[in-house]
Amino acid sequence: MLRHKGIYTVLVFTTLFSVVLDLTIAWYLSKITDAAVRLDVGAFTGLIGFGVVYLLAVGLNGYVDSYFKNNVSAKIRNGLRLEMMEHTLSLPQSYFDRNHSGDLLSRFTNDNQSVGEACGQVMIDLVRNPVLALAAFAYLLYINWLLALICFAMGPLLFLTGKIFGKAMRVNSVRLQESMSRTTSFLNDILGSSMVFKSFSIERRLLKQYRGHSESIISGEMKRGRIEGATGALSSFLGNATFILALITAGFFVAKGSLEVGAMIAFIQLMNFLVGPFSSLPGLVASMQQSLGAAERIFEVIDAPAEVDTLPKPQAEQPEFMELVLSDVSFSYPESDKWSLSTVGLKLRQGSHVAIVGPSGGGKSTLFKLLLGFYTPDDGEILINGNSTGGMSLGHLRSYFAYVPQESGLYTGSIRDNLRNGKPDASEEEIIQALQQANAYDFVLELPEGLGTDIGEHGSRLSGGQRQRLSIARAMLKNAPILLLDEATAALDNESEKMVQQAIRKLMKNKTTIVIAHRLSTVQNADVILVMENGEIVERGSHDELLAAEGRYHGLYHSQLELEEGDALEDWSAAQELTGGGERELADQR
Repeated sequence: MLRHKGIYTVLVFTTLFSVVLDLTIAWYLSKITDAAVRLDVGAFTGLIGFGVVYLLAVGLNGYVDSYFKNNVSAKIRNGLRLEMMEHTLSLPQSYFDRNHSGDLLSRFTNDNQSVGEACGQVMIDLVRNPVLALAAFAYLLYINWLLALICFAMGPLLFLTGKIFGKAMRVNSVRLQESMSRTTSFLNDILGSSMVFKSFSIERRLLKQYRGHSESIISGEMKRGRIEGATGALSSFLGNATFILALITAGFFVAKGSLEVGAMIAFIQLMNFLVGPFSSLPGLVASMQQSLGAAERIFEVIDAPAEVDTLPKPQAEQPEFMELVLSDVSFSYPESDKWSLSTVGLKLRQGSHVAIVGPSGGGKSTLFKLLLGFYTPDDGEILINGNSTGGMSLGHLRSYFAYVPQESGLYTGSIRDNLRNGKPDASEEEIIQALQQANAYDFVLELPEGLGTDIGEHGSRLSGGQRQRLSIARAMLKNAPILLLDEATAALDNESEKMVQQAIRKLMKNKTTIVIAHRLSTVQNADVILVMENGEIVERGSHDELLAAEGRYHGLYHSQLELEEGDALEDWSAAQELTGGGERELADQR
């Protein structure tokens, strides 16, 4: 808020001026009433003129006040969004592994909106209402001190009411925000996987689960309603009781002749300005408590330890690479009681090709995460050109690697924007050249808007093979010396795999390559094949050496070969049955 002192200065002025205008209407009512009681027709000319000026002042002040409240609220929401986004992008991979993206999305949207409203309308009203009440009390003292004291007696009671219910409001608000966050996370998962829930016909099951999340929200909202209802009812009772007592007393003074009728009308109006702010105070406190709960959730993200002080910049030039060494690297994930990697040793020289194979959970992907600096080794060290990666900036470290994940990792937007993630200043010619090398240029040309085509959420408007070829083109634009391929063809059909493999071979040219392989037939030409199990390298050697050793790789290779041959035989048998069935049907017809 302190970043917007100028706007808040204007709002202080408009708020104080609105208080003056509210008190002025009480004075104006007393003057009109006294003129009417005295039958002073001539006084109405001046009163009408004053009324016109008053209306113009109210309208102008209301516009300026409303505009700047919305203005500062929008600016604070925008500032929070940007600060939160900048910090989120600097958070370590471990944070994203622990927290659901839907929960973060809820903090970016629902919580941000709540905080913005608090810094605009709610905060100003929390200041304005007590000021209006005090000003009204001062005017009441001027009219009749006894009536003023009767009215003001309700203030401490209403403050105590807000104090009693305030803590319950805040606790409930935080729980409600968390329920909404879990629901957003659930929706984020479901709405991004429509083909899955339709193909499994689990719509009813998902609806039941969503009903549970929705009931959790409504339970919190109903509890909030009960708290606010109790607070409002008690506030209303105290306010109305005070108003009736003061009104009866004022009427009694008028009947006795010790108070003018005009003063009584002004008193009634001032009573509204005294009772109204106090009565609305609990509701404002409730909104403020909800916003404070939302702020807590936002600052949980902003205060989370970042992996870098400033966001890394892409390296303009390709770094020189000679050698990568893993020296007895061991690592376990936080809160895990077993090693994900155990004394892993590896040495790669420029231009060498290494394949990593083995069962799931063997540590293959974890090794990539350590190379990219997502996590740091618990023991041992990783060295590039003889320098420990622990002493490098993350921007420098990651400039050595071009990463092609199993899932393409594309973002909503155009093909051009996605490819420039590999090289932000890439020219149109460089983009086209990368697409051609990745066997992707032809299908891009066929798209309605070419490079400007919006690919949809995670590239949903493209096939799996097309997405992966764009991912390879992005890596080609980065042109880093070390290429990391994480089962880049595992989820593709044979035809798509052939095209992607051709693109990968072009990408691997003159690169040091580490590839996690799903299909062992694709890694036979690697210089070294590593077999990983339970975080350890259990075998290493060339394809021929490992087959000759008849160890773990030999078993994996032949079991996969038998499986592929079995699948091919089944396909051939099925085709024969279909052919034979057609011939028998033709014979029957004859």
